[in-house]
Amino acid sequence: MRKRLHLSILVLTILCLGPSLAWAETPTAFVQGILDRVITIQNDPALAGPKHRPARAQAIRQIIQKSFDFNRMAQTSLGSVYGGLSASQRQEFFSTFSRLFQDSYTRLVLDFLKKETIKYDQERRDGQTARVNTTMIRTNERIPVDYVMRPQGQGWLLYDVVVDGVSILDNYQRQFAQVIRANSFQFLLNKMKTQARALQ
Repeated sequence: MRKRLHLSILVLTILCLGPSLAWAETPTAFVQGILDRVITIQNDPALAGPKHRPARAQAIRQIIQKSFDFNRMAQTSLGSVYGGLSASQRQEFFSTFSRLFQDSYTRLVLDFLKKETIKYDQERRDGQTARVNTTMIRTNERIPVDYVMRPQGQGWLLYDVVVDGVSILDNYQRQFAQVIRANSFQFLLNKMKTQARALQ
């Protein structure tokens, strides 16, 4: 169960602003707002049961779309390979990556995040990065989950989630690098596009 939960959070599991910007909410408030909204949707009696799963999924996906920095995640997941791509390749990868991430994240939130207690432990800021340390508390389990974000307008965007010391971006970068080394970037992109088409 712990291993499955780690996977759900991991898969659950781009632009800089000036340092003088006064943000409208703290990083902790931003993370708490996301998790509170998701848990509220999951436990709404009007959306309970398999019949309302599509409605819950749509509501959760909208939160995901507004909360994550997909551009930065896509770039970071490819590491140095990204710099050698054409503009069209970058756009195609970004679109495919974003869709797959949103779908996986939505499905895993639906399946795993329901009535957990979230303890907000510490907030740290370092230049244009903020990190919020939390603990997810379930029966006989306490799992550290850190959320990493950057400023966006007067708010924030998430670009990494670290579960029990394991970074979602590090995982993506390692897995993508293995596929590219063994085959090519185009092979990776085609494989991802095939997965995306299967979701239609």
